[in-house]
Amino acid sequence: MDINLTIPQKWNDLSFVQLRNVVHQFHCYQQIIKDNAEAVAETSFYLSLQLSKELIRGNSWKSVKIALNEIQPKAYIPWVQFLYDRIDRTKFIPFVEIEKVKYFAPGQRLRNITIGEFSFADAVFYKWRQTKNDIWLSVLCATLYRERAKEPNEIDNRTPYIKQAVDTRADEFEKLDLKTKLAIAYTYEGCRNHIADTFPLIFPKPVEIEGQTKPQPKKYVSFGEIVLDKINGDPSKLNETNKVFMYDFLSIVQNDIKNLRKSKK
Repeated sequence: MDINLTIPQKWNDLSFVQLRNVVHQFHCYQQIIKDNAEAVAETSFYLSLQLSKELIRGNSWKSVKIALNEIQPKAYIPWVQFLYDRIDRTKFIPFVEIEKVKYFAPGQRLRNITIGEFSFADAVFYKWRQTKNDIWLSVLCATLYRERAKEPNEIDNRTPYIKQAVDTRADEFEKLDLKTKLAIAYTYEGCRNHIADTFPLIFPKPVEIEGQTKPQPKKYVSFGEIVLDKINGDPSKLNETNKVFMYDFLSIVQNDIKNLRKSKK
């Protein structure tokens, strides 16, 4: 029987509902296998099956029912492969609501955040990925999502970033459901991957060493350290430098690296 299905082909094709459910499935999978290596094969198959169901969610109930009845589970594997590849989601959930207060997202691809905001968010994201501690997940969301400014502009409708205000907001984000917080974190990672592609000299690829099965990643360097290096540690310049848009700042740093390499030739 012929079935016409509309299936997402990349991360940005996922609806916000699909995104929340997909990242939660990955989270649950990681929680299961971290303490039970024997469950990997069975759990991996179940994960693929659940992801496939999410991808066909947007179709009519009749088409979904026929697909689940007629299509063999192994046929789902090519559908979900892009989810296992590099995360390239760059569209944030526009806003979240916590106890009737709305908090708004940064722009797509983080195009409207400052280097100060990015430096802090990236350090927090790294902490979350390293520790798996949910408190860092709440801090990341509280960094990126803020209330509407009293005078929003075309570039950003959020209140200005103030590092000292994040902790208080993070307490509120502890109340936000896990699925939504994971969706925000995965979208941040997708944006970070886009930024890495845009500035390859700042985000070098992992180093491949002969005899090792996996490339060795570069040691993580805080962007706060890069900012301080750029201003030669002068505290009087820190506040204004942190207000520079992230893409503008990274463009300057990448150009400096290019010039330095040329001078060494």
